[in-house]
Amino acid sequence: MRWLALCSFVLGSLIHASEAQACSCLKLSPSEGLAASQAVFTGEVIAIERNETTKFGGLEITLRVEQVWKGALQEQVEVRTAGSSAACGYSFVKGTTYLIYAVRDDADPLRVSLCSRTARVEDAQEDLDFLGKPSQRFGDPGMRRKSEHAEANMKDNCSASRGTTGDRWLILSALMLAGAMLAVRRAT
Repeated sequence: MRWLALCSFVLGSLIHASEAQACSCLKLSPSEGLAASQAVFTGEVIAIERNETTKFGGLEITLRVEQVWKGALQEQVEVRTAGSSAACGYSFVKGTTYLIYAVRDDADPLRVSLCSRTARVEDAQEDLDFLGKPSQRFGDPGMRRKSEHAEANMKDNCSASRGTTGDRWLILSALMLAGAMLAVRRAT
């Protein structure tokens, strides 16, 4: 009986821990995403670096801006995101072009999260149709991509994803459960 109670407690803790680690968001429509953002633009990721200046760390993503629908942006901009998807961090890949929905706050000049409508350009057709003609363009993205294609192929594609914290908690909890079950069996 004690074994069953202990297993129930550990299993309940496992479920609670994985829920606490998950990012949950309300799904926004393109118009809601535009209204909630201070900047909306397309840009190619040219650098991904760890950001230790904010309270929770995270990543700083440098993008070469191509088109702008909202916000006053330069040709190159930096956005920040949390370091894991469990903290609603968005996983960027170097060399990939994204439609970015960014917000500003006291901690981060421009911040992107899983809760925004940020997506790879290839996956953002609904948003691009809604947004229509951009208010500003930088360079000719098609020509720039062709000339930089060889350089991009020579470099490693760097992903901002560092694994999920939820998976680590799940493995740790499973090991704890196995240890607890072994201890209970030896005690009886």
